[in-house]
Amino acid sequence: MRPVTFLSLLFLLFHSASFSKSRYESSSRAKIEILSNSRSGTAGIIKYYDYWNDQTNSSALYVFFKQGSRSVPIVSISLENFNFSAVLSSDKSGFFVVPNKNTESQTCIDFRISFQDSEADILPHCLEMVYIPQGKFYLGDPKSFEYRNSKSTSRGSLGAPLNAFFKSGINGTFDGTYIVDSEKEILIGECDGCLNYQDAEIPGVNTYSGDKKGVLPKKFPKGFSSFYQMRYELTEQQYCNFLNSLSPSQAARRIDINDTFQGGTRRDYGNFITFNEGKFVTTRPNQACSFISWNDCLAYADWAGLRIMTELEFEKSSRGPVKPKFREYSWGGSEIENQFFLDKNLFPLGEGDFYVDGNIHVNYLGFNNYKDVCGDRGSDPDYGGCRNLSSKMTYRGPLQTGIHAKEKSVLNRVTTGSGYYGTLDLSGNVREPVIPVGNSYSRQYEGTVGDGILSEEGKSNSVDWHYASGTDLVFGYRGGSWSYHENHGRIADRFCVYRKGVDIRTPYSGFRGVKD
Repeated sequence: MRPVTFLSLLFLLFHSASFSKSRYESSSRAKIEILSNSRSGTAGIIKYYDYWNDQTNSSALYVFFKQGSRSVPIVSISLENFNFSAVLSSDKSGFFVVPNKNTESQTCIDFRISFQDSEADILPHCLEMVYIPQGKFYLGDPKSFEYRNSKSTSRGSLGAPLNAFFKSGINGTFDGTYIVDSEKEILIGECDGCLNYQDAEIPGVNTYSGDKKGVLPKKFPKGFSSFYQMRYELTEQQYCNFLNSLSPSQAARRIDINDTFQGGTRRDYGNFITFNEGKFVTTRPNQACSFISWNDCLAYADWAGLRIMTELEFEKSSRGPVKPKFREYSWGGSEIENQFFLDKNLFPLGEGDFYVDGNIHVNYLGFNNYKDVCGDRGSDPDYGGCRNLSSKMTYRGPLQTGIHAKEKSVLNRVTTGSGYYGTLDLSGNVREPVIPVGNSYSRQYEGTVGDGILSEEGKSNSVDWHYASGTDLVFGYRGGSWSYHENHGRIADRFCVYRKGVDIRTPYSGFRGVKD
């Protein structure tokens, strides 16, 4: 008979006044702690604060367990409190805690879990998620094609996104934004009714966004079907937890404490992870983790039982089902509050955290905070080398995740920089890894979630994630970052969907995963 370990988890859940407020609030982070651990039973506690379940969607908490770097499969889970549902993931690598509708009061929930095998020394992990429901949505921008045609050579162009999707008319002409209304195959190219895009032409800047041909197969995740998305970008503490679960040889492939960037150290660019007394630690636990390479993203996703989202899913989670607006950001507006003189807008909050003053709702610098060092070529600081950060900026780098949803008198989608469904920081801070559509290799992606197992070298082993070489253009990013021009934070902007260097780590690259 298979041995069974029972896990009793006491969940203390605190809910704010209304569901609509909770969607835009980031009062405190969920935490999980094992109180006792033995072969006869394991007891623990989770504190989960900002959650909701309303007519639009719900939040969720994804809980999984590791023994070292190995996942601990779950056989079954029972729930005694009917205010919350426990949903075992299809791969049995973890479970979701989902609030039922009209759950408002503080609640203690007992769970009983049976593992596939009797396990000792297991460590729990949890990620706050947002449920993205099934439904049709739009891709693109209504005016980007007009302003980003082959004659456009400026980065400004009235703030039009670069390389945005559109519905193709005859001979590749613009025929409106593209509607995704199923997971069926999508034709790409200049054929009538196909999904299309047009690369902007800016001298000295890599704007390549794909081969503009091919078919998105039925299994390629297009965003119509439902999925869970991490509410926050991966934090430094979460990445430390990942590193500390690995063997020394595996961890050595997933971080280099001595990384430098343009003459600065990791700490100079806002990364505070260090190695101390045999452990990876950070003084900024809720800071968005930067210096994460593409291969690091794949490894973390595999280890946690997640996957990389596609660039279609990025637009769905940012904009929701509504029609696109010209130049819109993830909070639904086209205007942006420039975080100029960032230091004057940061106030300490404890545990290494900060909050920002006023209506600032995104972390980006924009051209106002750069000095031109090689003439008026209009390049971003990281592409072309024409601009450097202004010397008057004493802080540069990402901020803590969800910072714009703290300590504000008015909490709504605009003031907090929230996506349609409640995901935070989809525009700015650190750029989001995505699977793009413009390459025959990336189009083979089927959305397989990680199995929780890494190779001895600390690499992902998922077969359909298609490891690229250092020179292949098969991976990319969306959403812009703290170091980018403000245009690249717009939902439809595809400036970085194809990049080279799968092991390159930069201070503006982070991680956010999804799970079906």
